[in-house]
Amino acid sequence: MTTLIGHLYRRMMKRGRVIGLLALSSVPGLVVWLVSFDTPVDRRALIYPEVLSSTGYSFAIATLILTIATLRDERDAGTLPYIYMRPIPRPAFAISSILAGAATALTIALGGWAVSLIAVLAVGVDIGVALPGLTLFAVAAAGYAAVFVPLGYLVPRALLIGLGYVVVLESIIASAVDGLAQISIWRIAVSVYADLAPDFSEDTADIILGPVAPGAWGGLAKIGVVLVLGWAVLTWSLRRRDAV
Repeated sequence: MTTLIGHLYRRMMKRGRVIGLLALSSVPGLVVWLVSFDTPVDRRALIYPEVLSSTGYSFAIATLILTIATLRDERDAGTLPYIYMRPIPRPAFAISSILAGAATALTIALGGWAVSLIAVLAVGVDIGVALPGLTLFAVAAAGYAAVFVPLGYLVPRALLIGLGYVVVLESIIASAVDGLAQISIWRIAVSVYADLAPDFSEDTADIILGPVAPGAWGGLAKIGVVLVLGWAVLTWSLRRRDAV
């Protein structure tokens, strides 16, 4: 499993792709820096969680572009059948693929969070404000990987469908339909972050989370369910002869 995870990770982390996606995931940090100039010093700490949770969809898009390539690159290159020849059980293959996708997403997440950390230091806010922000990126990375890795394997136009999920469903429709808000990966990740960030205000929670209640354990449990479902779907698809 470790060898397969390492192979898929290296395959996805191409220099040009990584640089572009790091820039995309760094948008929240850049916005924090820009907005802070027009914000009184005593309120800058409150800006960080608001900006991070509302503009973080750029990281979701970066994760989408990266993780759908986990097995798609192998299929397009015609090398996937050679990997199948190894005596790896399909459940282990599936979990390795999702873990590789999550690892690449987490790498991008660390870059995006680091930029936000630098922005906080640049505007004179205590570094403790930004530390819980890493949980938002990390939880979102795991959740999106569980969704987008199977999607990239099963669906030819996975990028368009994934963009529809992030841009249309998560950012627009889920804001109006309470039931759909509950299955939004970003809102689940924000619910974990909101429980850990001391400066996350109730007003921000109402705007960003809507009907999703803040709670670290509840959010992590939901992400755990998403991971299990993603693994089950990918395992099932790997066992289909016509999916190879």
